[in-house]
Amino acid sequence: MTATAPLAERVLRGEQGALARALTLVERRAPGCDEVVAELHRAAGRAHVIGVTGPPGSGKSTLVAAMAAEYRRAGRTVGIIAVDPSSVFTGGAILGDRIRMSELAGDRGVFIRSFATRGALGGLARVALDAVTVLDAAGRDVVVLETVGVGQAEVDVVSGAQSVAVVSVPGLGDGVQAIKAGLLEIADVHVVNKADREGAHRTVSELREMLRLSRRRPGQWNVPVEQTVAHSGEGVPISSSASTST
Repeated sequence: MTATAPLAERVLRGEQGALARALTLVERRAPGCDEVVAELHRAAGRAHVIGVTGPPGSGKSTLVAAMAAEYRRAGRTVGIIAVDPSSVFTGGAILGDRIRMSELAGDRGVFIRSFATRGALGGLARVALDAVTVLDAAGRDVVVLETVGVGQAEVDVVSGAQSVAVVSVPGLGDGVQAIKAGLLEIADVHVVNKADREGAHRTVSELREMLRLSRRRPGQWNVPVEQTVAHSGEGVPISSSASTST
């Protein structure tokens, strides 16, 4: 038994303190990190991992918080990995996702951890996938991986998620045009958030037309386009159900 095995065992028992310590170990790539992740990897694979991605300003964090609340009402435990952008000048990050999800504070069935990108491209921090393994092994039923705001070619989230929700929003100029080249192909569900805004129906129609024109394989999943107003919870149960049914 290695010196790091006790930490892995405590994570497997679901101890909150051990979970936080393991994630810090992963974030810092501290000595012993690889051994802990390897130990936990053998116990992972039970959680449903949902990637939530889309352009900046689409309300991803608010949607993730609303999804987590919906899963909790269904009796499921949730882990959230939120990736925030790093400053190109200082290398620091505000890690504001945890602030925007403050309504989940105090619920021991929800564990939220933010990571800075630290220069990583593709919408994810380099440590995000190991962090998913830690939360999975700790027994979380659903792990939500929220990327930093991304453009059309930044699709790394597909490598770490079983289901991918691509979030768009009306009123961001030619937003649908911006996501079509890359994110369109990886979506298991499209979510038009802030659907109470003018132009929401047009955004939905454009997405459906793009999906209709895209090349499809026999038996391919029919990607739904759902509408949500995340701050009020409207449409979130349907979107959450679509995300976990793929």
